[in-house]
Amino acid sequence: MTDETDLDATAPKRRRAAKQDAVTAVRAKSLQSHGKNSKVYVPVILKLFRDRWRPGAATVVFSLDDVRTAVEAVRAVSDNPDAISARNAADVVYRMRSRTVLPDEILSKGFHVLRAIGRGLYQFEKASSGIMEVPVCELTPAIDQTPMPVRRLLPETMAEMDEQALLSVVGYCQLLDHFTGMKIYRLRSHVRKSVPGIGQAELDAIDVGISTADDDVPVVFPIEAKAVSDELNRVQIYNMIQYTAHYFPGLKVRPLALKVDYQSAVHIMEFNVASRPGDLRIVRSASYAINTSEAQIAMIRATNVPKQ
Repeated sequence: MTDETDLDATAPKRRRAAKQDAVTAVRAKSLQSHGKNSKVYVPVILKLFRDRWRPGAATVVFSLDDVRTAVEAVRAVSDNPDAISARNAADVVYRMRSRTVLPDEILSKGFHVLRAIGRGLYQFEKASSGIMEVPVCELTPAIDQTPMPVRRLLPETMAEMDEQALLSVVGYCQLLDHFTGMKIYRLRSHVRKSVPGIGQAELDAIDVGISTADDDVPVVFPIEAKAVSDELNRVQIYNMIQYTAHYFPGLKVRPLALKVDYQSAVHIMEFNVASRPGDLRIVRSASYAINTSEAQIAMIRATNVPKQ
């Protein structure tokens, strides 16, 4: 493990696993088209940005009404206006911030973040990137302690698991206990709720930790989990921090993310409690290799649960 001061200075000891490094065939989710290739959403988002960006601006704010106006403006000059619709204006923002990459014209000016800032209000913000890169760490071996009645119903490798399966195995293997040095308990899973100032926040899990050396006051761990083909989104991490601050005021918050790679390594990252998405930093990280026994693998194969 490492700390905030030496994350950037530490020379990588192992490279990030890529798709070609998969230890078994993985049904990766189909990737959405790159933002610059979208003939519907990109012209609209560019129209919004060009109309409101000013040199030296750190943010560019717009509303859903502005989206609808931009759609009509793009339709007016399009060769195929019927292909461009504003029936759901919020979908334009959702797809451009979550499903695709922002156009190069916007990224070149330093705006990597697009997020909600209130009901029907959004803004572009400057940041070093929209995606949080996973640090490269030495692998720590861990025994797969998942109970057999559960483990036999899950995929054979970690790389084949979705977010909730990943959370289950990490919990049974007590990786969060090892990473945090605390006793970790699950509070809630798959939380989605509105937060003042940002709109809806979605969390894969909320855990609480207790340190035996303290006075049993719980520490809140909001968690974002990512399967093999998904990246860590800066705005998602920021939103879960805001959710925790709003619904658990006064308690210490330690934001975490879990990411599995194509070699089935499980990466755990802790973030600072940032006041804006662009200020997010990874302050601690560790990587684990969960070793599933031959008996477990034999039982998984014998059970032969269909891919889900």
